[in-house]
Amino acid sequence: MSEKDELQRTVEFALKGTPELKAEEKKIWLGEFRERVIMALKIEDAKLMEGLLYTEKALEDSRAEMIIVNNKIPMKIMGKYMELAKRKNKEYKTINTDSKHAMGVVIASRMAVDRENVEQEIKKLPKKFTNIRYKGLCSDCYGEIMDIDSNYGASFKKLTLIDKLMGIKCGVCENDEDGGPLM
Repeated sequence: MSEKDELQRTVEFALKGTPELKAEEKKIWLGEFRERVIMALKIEDAKLMEGLLYTEKALEDSRAEMIIVNNKIPMKIMGKYMELAKRKNKEYKTINTDSKHAMGVVIASRMAVDRENVEQEIKKLPKKFTNIRYKGLCSDCYGEIMDIDSNYGASFKKLTLIDKLMGIKCGVCENDEDGGPLM
């Protein structure tokens, strides 16, 4: 190697730091290699309440070791991810990145898991379900939720016969009938 090449290399190290493997990839996946990612959400999806459900489900994977959150996520929502990490006993960290293609939330392992589809597309709930979270639903509305995505089943309660006898109605359609023999 000539002296000029060696000098050029030294100057580049001084200005840019030590060269990093797959630097562009790591910017997208919040500092992790793609093959270590178990699940990722875009920034828009990570801001949704449904994003927490997807994240919680991904943390059930035995290889999931950490939640990494993009600093562009609002602090109030970031706090919910922090609470989730604490509750699940997982490492939590935030990353400040200037990449416009960076993910909002990444669930990662310290080992390669090499999954095909890690980028989750959140199926959004219809408007009629958004303001009634954690309330009872009639069979029809509960079935509609489950058809959209079974992950939402835990967020809603299917009304039981006892609920109906007590006068509790569906939070969406106010229907208390189920067509059973007692109704």
